[in-house]
Amino acid sequence: MNINKILFTGLLAFFAANLNAQNVGNNIYAAPAAGNSTLSLSNAEYANRDMANTQYNVSANMNNYQYNYPQNNLPNREPATTAVPDDNSFSIKINGLMNAVATNYVAVFNILQVGLTAKSTDSTMNSTINEFKRNLEKLNIDTSDIKTDMISFVPKYGYQSDKKIFSKKYNEVPEGFELEKNIYIRFKKSSALDGIITAAAAAEIYDLVKVDYFLPNAQKLIDSLRYKCLLEVKARVRQYELIGFELDTLKKTLADNFTTIFPETRYYSYSAFTRPSFASLRKKPSDQPFVNETTKPISRYYNQVDYDSYDIILNPVITEPVVQLSYSIDVKYTLRTEQVIPKPKKIFYIIDKDGNAKQLPTE
Repeated sequence: MNINKILFTGLLAFFAANLNAQNVGNNIYAAPAAGNSTLSLSNAEYANRDMANTQYNVSANMNNYQYNYPQNNLPNREPATTAVPDDNSFSIKINGLMNAVATNYVAVFNILQVGLTAKSTDSTMNSTINEFKRNLEKLNIDTSDIKTDMISFVPKYGYQSDKKIFSKKYNEVPEGFELEKNIYIRFKKSSALDGIITAAAAAEIYDLVKVDYFLPNAQKLIDSLRYKCLLEVKARVRQYELIGFELDTLKKTLADNFTTIFPETRYYSYSAFTRPSFASLRKKPSDQPFVNETTKPISRYYNQVDYDSYDIILNPVITEPVVQLSYSIDVKYTLRTEQVIPKPKKIFYIIDKDGNAKQLPTE
């Protein structure tokens, strides 16, 4: 029997298997699943705006499309602002953003090993790690850039039944040992992650926990972004002077802030699929076919901070996840109030014949 299929309208996104976009690691799977709140497509596209830093679960269930948005902890920026006057002051606000490609990366892999004895468990773990290191050496990764972090080494227990004539009980007995370690690998090019994951898979290591991004020259980049924003403030002042605002003669105060947005806080997820219609299978309204649903895959992608809240954007075009440096400056000019000098009051006196002065009324 033919089954009519209805395709719900939605957004289908296709992504190449590029590990640069997967640098967030497996720790993203700790995020809760999408909830039941509903958003329209236009709202879902903009639900994430106002930036980044720890994850929370803002979910949108649009028919077949489920979206999980990470929380953004950047300052709540208004749209790019030129000048905001009020009764006693005049403010110029500039927001700047720089996209910086990391020059150092650290990938973290988790290894969990179980065994019957402590010796065999430790030996198997060491064999796995050594094989992984040999594979990494073939990629020209220095052994000094590979570090091991001991997490735990604990016994595992099971239950053994103890049968008696009139009773039965279970005793907890040792069954083996569990050893857990993390391996840190430092590398300098994002493209090297492909080979690192291949080397890990060859050693039967499959859990990529995360990839951290580092900018050794971060202060230099921050200074460069700040300087660009200050030049923009100076240019705005010159422009406003054309319409009579002599801002350089006023009292000035300044406030600024800086935020770093790392790629792991900018990953989004969604599920896209179609559902068949069972209308043709229902011969009467009470008929309801039983359906075994399959697990729907979850797609994830990197989405940089939106540019619409910024006046200055350095390196706007990106082809891989980047560290985003955000800087905001607010210069406030206090207007001087004009002092009104009262006119001197004229006072008239008359001197009588005895030489006494008497003030004359002026009103």
